[in-house]
Amino acid sequence: MPDIWALAAIVSKALLYFGILTSSGLVLNRFVFAAEVAAVLPVMRKLAIVCACLGICAAGVSFALRGAALTGDASGLTDPEMLGLMWQTPVGTALLLRVIGLSLMLVGLLFGGLGWGLAALGALTALWSFTTIGHVSAGVSLWAKPVLVMHLLVVAFWIGVLLPLQRLVGTSGDRELAGQLGHRFGQIAAVIIPCLIIAGLVLGWLLVGTWTNLFTTPYGLNLIGKLCLVTGLLGLGAWHKLRAVPNLISGQAQAAAHLSRTLKVEWFLFWAVLLATATLTTLFAVPEAH
Repeated sequence: MPDIWALAAIVSKALLYFGILTSSGLVLNRFVFAAEVAAVLPVMRKLAIVCACLGICAAGVSFALRGAALTGDASGLTDPEMLGLMWQTPVGTALLLRVIGLSLMLVGLLFGGLGWGLAALGALTALWSFTTIGHVSAGVSLWAKPVLVMHLLVVAFWIGVLLPLQRLVGTSGDRELAGQLGHRFGQIAAVIIPCLIIAGLVLGWLLVGTWTNLFTTPYGLNLIGKLCLVTGLLGLGAWHKLRAVPNLISGQAQAAAHLSRTLKVEWFLFWAVLLATATLTTLFAVPEAH
């Protein structure tokens, strides 16, 4: 049974993932779907600011919780010596990159206009921070880092389209735009989702290494659980592309309501995946024989 510090670490990591991926994804979607999301751009900007702030807070809390985990009590949260030692490790590097990236994003979002370019640079910096710490940062091939960033970019892009699509679907006057956005995302997803799957499988295999490790180790079994959740997301995404969005474009009754409900399920599944990832990276070590 995980102790209180491990549970707190899982929650803070999940919030960190959500903050960075959602804010980055909203910024990416602003560039890719500029015309389709123009009507909801102010809402996207506000949510991106909130998520960037959440990411900064969660990054700081996650860093402090590592100190508490090492000391075994609350003193580690603020122990200058312990935190100073961690600052000199990859944990400190990751925190620095996250704070810099998310701060750049905040500045860019607050200025708007050309500031979106600065926000995009901040998003890339924050996403790159994941290559400096965690299971992919050590013990695997160097090229795994760009593969991880590509994987995260696709996830962020997918998460980032959910809010504008849901807002447009919920407004009767904007449902035509919602159909256009869903259709264009589906076209792009047909190319990038296979990249997401391939990158995820490659990274998973690099970490697990053998079929035995996949099916007999705690890490492998929990990875299978995460893959099941991802499979659910992929199935829901396919249904959106093949049925929900075409129904919306054709003007079928209740199409918007059906799409809105399934988008909520998609949000739930994304949260489940983030929690599963946080649990996997907090409680379980990578199998030795890989």
